Parts: sequence; C-alpha cells; structure tokens
Amino acid sequence: MKVIDFFKEIAKIPRETEKESKIADYLCEFAQKRNLEYERDEYNNVVIKKNTSNGEPVILQAHTDMVCEKDAGKDFDFSKDPIEVIEKDGYLMANGTTLGADNGIGVAQILSILDSNLKCNIEAVFTVAEETTMEGAFRLDTSKLKGKLLLNLDGFEENTIIIESAAFSDIIMKLKYQWGQPKNQYQYHILLKGLKGGHSGFDIDKNRGNSSMILAEILNEIEEIEIVSFIGGTKFNVIPSDAEAIIRTNLTEGELKEVICKKIEEIGINELFVEIEEYHAEKSNSDILLKNITRKNSVLDKRQSKQFLNSIINFPHGVWKINENNEITTSVNLGVVDLQQNILKIGMRSSRKIEEEDTIKQLNKYAKENEMKMEIIGHQPGFETLKNDRIIRLLEKAFYLVQENKNEKLKMKAVHITVEIGILKEKMPEIQVAIISPNIQGAHTTRERVEIESIIKTTKWIEEFIKLQNIC
Repeated sequence: MKVIDFFKEIAKIPRETEKESKIADYLCEFAQKRNLEYERDEYNNVVIKKNTSNGEPVILQAHTDMVCEKDAGKDFDFSKDPIEVIEKDGYLMANGTTLGADNGIGVAQILSILDSNLKCNIEAVFTVAEETTMEGAFRLDTSKLKGKLLLNLDGFEENTIIIESAAFSDIIMKLKYQWGQPKNQYQYHILLKGLKGGHSGFDIDKNRGNSSMILAEILNEIEEIEIVSFIGGTKFNVIPSDAEAIIRTNLTEGELKEVICKKIEEIGINELFVEIEEYHAEKSNSDILLKNITRKNSVLDKRQSKQFLNSIINFPHGVWKINENNEITTSVNLGVVDLQQNILKIGMRSSRKIEEEDTIKQLNKYAKENEMKMEIIGHQPGFETLKNDRIIRLLEKAFYLVQENKNEKLKMKAVHITVEIGILKEKMPEIQVAIISPNIQGAHTTRERVEIESIIKTTKWIEEFIKLQNIC
C-alpha cells in the first residue's frame, strides 16, 4: 500500500527532535514534484495544500520529529543512519531502534492522500519538536489556514476518536528556610531507589509511589534530624523514582538503620531500596549532591527540617478528578524537590477549565500554608470536543461506512496527556479538532511497532471522512 511505501521512505530520513531540516526538505520536494502549493517556515514547519474539490478544506496534521532510542550496544547514528523497517507478524517494527511510527505513520498517511486521485481540499500541516517543547505548534502561522475541521493523526489506539486532552502547567514553588550550624554528631547519606516512576499523564493513576514523598516520610521517623540536602526527581512531567538526602543526627548507623528499616516495612513497597552510609564529602558516591551543596557545614535545624518533611509528605500528588467514564481529568505531579535550589517543580494536568482553576487555587493555598511562593512558568493548553460536534459526527459516519467487520465499535475517549492540537485550537478557536490513529504499541521504545492492517483501515477511514466533508 502507498502509505507504507511513504513510511519506509520517511524512515530513511534523520528526523530527531529539533533536527527536522532534512524531513522538511523531503516534504518540500514532495510538493514541488506534484505542483502543490507549499510553505516552509524558519522552524521547519511545512504546510502543503491540495485543492481538487469545491468542498471546505480539511486540515490534516502530524508531527515530523521522532524519539530516538536504541538498544544497548546497538551501533546506530540517528543523524545519518536509515531506520531498518521490518515487517513481521502483521506489524512494522525496527531493528534495535525506535521505529518512528509516532508520528511517521501520520505523516505517511497525509502524503498518501496528497498523492492520490481523491477529490479533496486539504491543508496538510507538518509540525516540529512535538516530542519536547511543541515549539512547532506554538510557532506555526495559522493565519493562512482556512479549514474549520482539524484532524490530528498522532494517537495510538485504532477504532478510537480522542475528543479531549489535558492542559499542562509548569509550576514552581520557592522555599524559604534559614540555614544554620549543625548540632547533631553524625552525618549520613541516604539514597532511595527502585520505584517504577513513570509519565505523569499515562501513569499518575498507577500508585507507583513518589520517591521524594516516600523519602520524606522515612526521614520524618528520625526524631532528632537536621537536613543538609534533599534532592528527588528530574522533570515536571515525570513521576520521580529516586531521591536522596544528607542528614545529621545523633543516632549511630545501627540505630538509624533500625528506624528506617522499620518504616520501610510499614510502607510495604516491595521494590523500594534504601542505601545508608556515613557521609564524607571526599568519598561520597553522590555526584548530584556534591555538585549542589554550596553551603559548608550548614543545615536546617530540627524545627525547619520537620516543617520541610511534612510539607513534602502532605503534598497533594496524584489524581484529583475523574469523569463519568472513570477517565482522569485533573492531576498533580510533584516532579522535583531540590532543597539546595530551594524549589519544588510541579506538573499539573487538567482537561476541564473549571477544575484547572480550582486546582490552581488549592495549590496556592498549599503554598501559603507552607510558606512557599508559587509561580506558573509555562502552560500548554488542552482541548475538549463535544460528541455532537460536526467533526465527530462525520468521523463516526465515515468509520462505519468503511468497516468490513460490522461488529467493531467506535470508541471515544479523553487522554490525560498534552497534545499539539490543544495549542492549535487555542490559536484558532473557531476550529473543531479530533485525533485518530492506527494501532501503535511501545512508542518511544525500541519495542515500538505498528499494525499493518490497522494502518490500511485508518487510512480508508480518513479518506471517507474527507469525502463526506466534500459533500456536506
């Protein structure tokens, strides 16, 4: 099928995030060869237009960049080597690398339609940097787009329309503590690791544990404690799996281990692993803490140490709201705790504006109660499409028209992740948006694969949707 041929061509082209110039070259050459109108901006976003019908234009959108991961020991250079696409057991997959079906299949589906004899009015939008900053969508000039229906092809589930996604806010809370001279005798380094962590959208409801909160709970069992340092987590949108601290106490190493082991047993998380060692800066194996400790011989006293630990223990991390389908609509992730920088980094997701506003109020209240200053430093919008909106009615009708298996049912769902079309919807409030895709598994990993039959079915679905738009 033509769409698979286009995907195999795309797989030969380097397109790591923020290195999309070569795939942009390919798209422009594609348009030139077919005498299609196109425009490329300075960020390597590309828009191609095809008008062979009198119908209103449909905007088809996909992103050109991909996550580049490879197996340990795999000799592969994503800046020049073509991805080896394998067909096996009804799937396309790669040999020891990510496949790039996310979102290369969407790109290929759009190209196959632009290259077809289908009578259509298409505005094809190819954006960059979706896997990181979504700068492509933010920077895209939408003023020349005339379509009122935007179909994004960057999902993972077949037979599904995504009608809602969450907005994401980057929130920081600045801490205020007074550092002083230590009174306790012994200094220890405590490292907690082994938790699963995860994506703050996909995994926030899986009760995987937050390493910063669990370490704070463990340390709070130490009655006479002075905290020297505490660091947990890496990103706003990642549930932290590791955390570490340097503390001072009058407990001997044996006494400290007894207190901590008792608390770990009480917590009852099997994969939890805690290392305890007497801390000496010159031989510590903790590079992170060594780099961050700039205050020699300074600690939080017992009162402030307990205040800090309790603020972390009581942080409202996790799922906040769910909808009538038991789907998450609002959640908060305590992504980073860095006592050396006196900062918390928090990721908040919400697909409901009223819930988002209420959550911000509650987080502000938490900050004030714990003598912190809260600031929202970044925001990526979500979207919500109603089931009776025109784009959904057309997609639903098109789905059942092309189904060979009449027993297959169409699903509509909300996702608790942030996607590009939320940004595009905010830039073009008058448009209606939705997401569909074939069956893609293991995205962002070397186990990534996409079902061939699902590609074919979804492409027919898109084509039928365009036909219906032309006659309506």
